[in-house]
Amino acid sequence: MVNVSNPIIIDQEYCPWNLCNKQIPSKVKISNVSFKNIKGTSTTPLAVNFICSRSVPCDNVEISGIDRTYTGHKGLINSQCSNVKLATIVNVTKVLACGNHPPIITSKNHTKSHTSTISRSN
Repeated sequence: MVNVSNPIIIDQEYCPWNLCNKQIPSKVKISNVSFKNIKGTSTTPLAVNFICSRSVPCDNVEISGIDRTYTGHKGLINSQCSNVKLATIVNVTKVLACGNHPPIITSKNHTKSHTSTISRSN
């Protein structure tokens, strides 16, 4: 990806033209989703954005091999997560994984990596 906005996103509160009632959470269950080997640049600082339903949180979301760079000047690259259970995080910087897992440890030859398993619900 080159210079994209909203590069990695799940948004269950999306409401075009304000025709929705955001007080009523989505009842669509999202699970078993993988974001793998995504590299490139973002024009917005929010490079990873997971906003899942309060009533049926996203679960078993996997992120691995995420390498994003922010090309703008409106702060630092970051991520936001709500109501999501991240199942697997491999080769992703802490800031792009909602800042809630230990640093990834990768061997010198890049063939082995430490996998962190976390759960997060806000």
